[in-house]
Amino acid sequence: MPRYPPFTVKVQMMVGTAVQIRGVTVGEAERLGHLTFRALRDLLPRIDGKRVAAVAAWQDERPLGLALLGPNLLGKPGAQLHSIMVSSTHRRQGLGRQLLAATVDAATAAGAGELVAEWSSRLPGAGALAGLLLQAGWTAPQRVSLRLQSSVERTERVFLRRAALLGRLERDRVALVPWGTLGQGGQQQVREAVVALRAAGELPDWADPSGHLAAAEPHFTLMIHDAAGAWRGWIICEYQPQVGRWFFPIGWVHPADAKRGWLMAAIAQVTAMMEEQIGPHAVAAFEASHLNPPMWALLEKHFYPHATMADYLLASRRML
Repeated sequence: MPRYPPFTVKVQMMVGTAVQIRGVTVGEAERLGHLTFRALRDLLPRIDGKRVAAVAAWQDERPLGLALLGPNLLGKPGAQLHSIMVSSTHRRQGLGRQLLAATVDAATAAGAGELVAEWSSRLPGAGALAGLLLQAGWTAPQRVSLRLQSSVERTERVFLRRAALLGRLERDRVALVPWGTLGQGGQQQVREAVVALRAAGELPDWADPSGHLAAAEPHFTLMIHDAAGAWRGWIICEYQPQVGRWFFPIGWVHPADAKRGWLMAAIAQVTAMMEEQIGPHAVAAFEASHLNPPMWALLEKHFYPHATMADYLLASRRML
């Protein structure tokens, strides 16, 4: 008798008379790649029933569906449902509901206190997935991130008054300083400012650049300081060679200065720099968390209509 992961006894069940849902062993992983997204297939050989687990629907040892669990992508406590998929010939037969129920048992057996699922609003079947989760007692989907990208030449449609925006910074004596030009002394001053802002409770976790600075693109990561020389914000840039784009995961200005247009001006400046130094077809990608309403509103209002690709990251949760 084959050995299955320790949680199998808890999740094993029958659907009808011919389909079995049970835990997946590492030896079976290579047969299941077609039932998850290509980007997630690397998780399959790491199945251990605890940190990475999977349950599958089988008929005569032929896989019909797969639910893949793993660690939370943001490093938070709990487990993440990375994908759930049923073969096209066996949908609308209740297998999705049974797989979802099995993932709850698997995550509970692994000691997780919460399950989270995240997916793109552009995902085919996004509505069906949301309905499946709601029926199973998960929370209603929430928009947690806005993501968009475009070639920098298209930002000319956004910044019709780019010169006026940058002129406002000059009048306010606000400087946008590339990270790579600061030198060790200047970079240390930024780090000290970050520590001080955190200590004062003025800098939220999501806006802390500390974990990004080592890999930050030095030319297009801009630090913002005011007339008094105080560091008041930043936009962080990371180059992603695998997809050939410049990604901006953080854009933050101190709440006291949030309505002065500095963040908009910083994006206007950096996209102009990219077009000049790389070319008009350079791709800039921006992301805003729901915890960052100013950046979200800025991107949604000014950039979303002109983006070549845009979506919302949706999230649903299930307490265990």
